[in-house]
Amino acid sequence: MRDCAYTRSGLVSDEEKAFLENYNADAYPKPSVTADIVTLTLDEEDHLCVLLIRRKGFPYKGKWALPGGFLAVDKESVTETARRELFEETGVENAALKQLYTFSDPGRDPRMHVVSVAYTALVPKCKLQARAGDDAEAAMVFRIAYDIDGMTFRSGSLIVTESDLAFDHAKILRMAIKRLRGRISYEPDAFWLLRDRHEFAISELKAVYECIRNEKMDVGNFRKVFFRDFLNTGRVVALEKKRAGKKKPASLYDYIENLQDED
Repeated sequence: MRDCAYTRSGLVSDEEKAFLENYNADAYPKPSVTADIVTLTLDEEDHLCVLLIRRKGFPYKGKWALPGGFLAVDKESVTETARRELFEETGVENAALKQLYTFSDPGRDPRMHVVSVAYTALVPKCKLQARAGDDAEAAMVFRIAYDIDGMTFRSGSLIVTESDLAFDHAKILRMAIKRLRGRISYEPDAFWLLRDRHEFAISELKAVYECIRNEKMDVGNFRKVFFRDFLNTGRVVALEKKRAGKKKPASLYDYIENLQDED
């Protein structure tokens, strides 16, 4: 039997072990790897919002950008990088984090070839608290608005346009919203944007869908889809208590998380 040894990747032969021990890792240029996070939430008036940070240093000093940071080599996965950076900028530890896309164009970062693995993080309505990390001089939650020129980002009197964003972050943001709109009909993303996904009314869920799609939806049709796709399939269950409403008490529901795991 051929002699074998173990490495972090598993059982290997002695020949492969010798190869790995003598391998010159500097023979090929290596790109750096970052995680960038599109952190989305809803405000009190049911508008879609995103977290942006103002960069403290070069490149793009003073520009607004998505939160993110470099992978700690040999210490963490890129998903762990995303979770660490998200916590540093928001204090959020349990957001619905989904891998979006890998952006690897050679010129996307003026410092060097940086490959970014982008993620979407969904934070419950009105629960996002921005805080600037070590590499940011400010962090703010911006309401996303749409006009003929594309998206703008508003926080009070401050308006940021797509062209104001650092790196290729406008491209990342556009893709994140497009993907969110595309998958909302078959994935549970909308529930993660509710104020409380374990106690919500149908009208609250409908408002999330309308926010993401940027369009009004028919009440009757939405209720039919809700009962067919969620209540009748056991993805949500009806609660015994109700919430007082303007006309009549609203029925409340609980989203059953373990029926569909998050990424």
